[in-house]
Amino acid sequence: MKEKNEEKDKVEEKDKENGKIDTVDTEQSQEVVIEEDKASEYLELAQRIKAEFENYKKRNADLSTTSYNNGVASAVTKILPVIDSFNQARSNITDAAVLSGVDLIYNQLMSALEELNVEKIDCLGKIFDPNYHNAVLVGKDEAYPNETILEEYQAGFTLSGKVIRHSTVKVNKLD
Repeated sequence: MKEKNEEKDKVEEKDKENGKIDTVDTEQSQEVVIEEDKASEYLELAQRIKAEFENYKKRNADLSTTSYNNGVASAVTKILPVIDSFNQARSNITDAAVLSGVDLIYNQLMSALEELNVEKIDCLGKIFDPNYHNAVLVGKDEAYPNETILEEYQAGFTLSGKVIRHSTVKVNKLD
């Protein structure tokens, strides 16, 4: 095969030297080169458009998730005072039957929030973390380590790991 190509090249060189250039072959080969260039250009364009479309889909998916989470956070923020009222009512109700009914409603509300990826921040007995807790009081209790949360005054909540309300707490300070 290599020998045939070498022979063909030699014949073409002799034809060029003798002025016998086949104009039809030259025109056809130029057209082929032009068509190959166009095909390559179109392939690159198609690949760029495909990549741009993939990036567009990713951006829209991220935007959709962010918009959904922002909507849930906005709605939950409006409901949090109701949860606070339930907690206050639960601590003041003495009738066991009424307390049972209020607890049932409260638990249903908390289950609905959990389905939306809203979780209560667990803080009692934990070490104070300003990313999740808002310290409004400081106490001193030798029974607990320094920076331990002694009391929770208002529950904090997260949505998919992002804080939508910090827990309002009392922190132990031994220093």
